[in-house]
Amino acid sequence: MYTPSSFKEENPDVLFDLIEDHNFGIIFSQHKDQPEATHLPFLVHRKKGEQGTLIAHFAKANKHWKKLDETKEVLVVFQGPHSYISPAWYVNRAEVPTWNYATVHVFGKPKIIDDPTELNKMVKELTHFHEDQENTDWKLNEVPEKEYNTDLKAIVGLEIEISKMEGKFKFNQNKSDKDQKSVISKMDDLGRDDISAIMKRNLDSPK
Repeated sequence: MYTPSSFKEENPDVLFDLIEDHNFGIIFSQHKDQPEATHLPFLVHRKKGEQGTLIAHFAKANKHWKKLDETKEVLVVFQGPHSYISPAWYVNRAEVPTWNYATVHVFGKPKIIDDPTELNKMVKELTHFHEDQENTDWKLNEVPEKEYNTDLKAIVGLEIEISKMEGKFKFNQNKSDKDQKSVISKMDDLGRDDISAIMKRNLDSPK
């Protein structure tokens, strides 16, 4: 990923936070010169493996998982908040438009999990994570056991031990503080506190 130094984010906690907040990622792989991509919700284990581990699951009917080579790395992309930025929002309007965004690229070798016990554990972890995020009172045990076991047989698990992460947080760091503050004000006006919060953090960080 092309990342100028001013936009590079290397703090693992910041990258993990983005993955957790925007965990519907895309896994990319290559098979016989043919690119493959699947959109999946991921869960990240920050302390599992030297640099963390991603888990997810495929529908068994999705043939992508069968094409994964466990000896070759895959790429998983997580897209964070993003927005068009108009020069009208700068103090100095003699600029061109741009796009502010955050993204994390994760690399690692895939491992397919088909053991029912491990798969059950993965599904429960992912479900509990999202139910907690949404603050619901629904429990997985509300699904009848027979139906649950049938559904479990229709998926395969995916585990990716992370070998490398690349983070790009492009939020006008190459502009003056006045221009950045002006964009922050506009983002707040538009209700885009997901953008303005990152920009405020950047301004408050030591130069």
